[in-house]
Amino acid sequence: MHYARWLFGVAALSNFAASAGLLFFRPLLAPIIRFDPASGTNLFFLYFTGALIALFGFSYARVAANPVRYRVYVPFSIMGKSLAVLCAYTAWIVGAVSWKIPALISMDVVFALLFLDFLRRTKT
Repeated sequence: MHYARWLFGVAALSNFAASAGLLFFRPLLAPIIRFDPASGTNLFFLYFTGALIALFGFSYARVAANPVRYRVYVPFSIMGKSLAVLCAYTAWIVGAVSWKIPALISMDVVFALLFLDFLRRTKT
């Protein structure tokens, strides 16, 4: 279970950092990742996305704290990481975002695979 604590702890920190970037440091990060300015309802969706990323981070932190008790969160974690990757790559393929967005989110592929491996290793 030491491995699970590290894996999900790192995933939680990663999500908290991404959420903080969107919610608090967008003016600094936007030019680097070529993130369009958000206003009006788009700003709502940006903040909502940041909040959901933090919520997933909280669930990873719960799994890190107690991998046996919160194992049930892991399938949702795999789906969340996979959907984030799918959304980023779809937006890139249609030309809506630069390559930097999917490049940043590519780590989520690794997390999703490691989460899947965790489930496989800890079958009940």
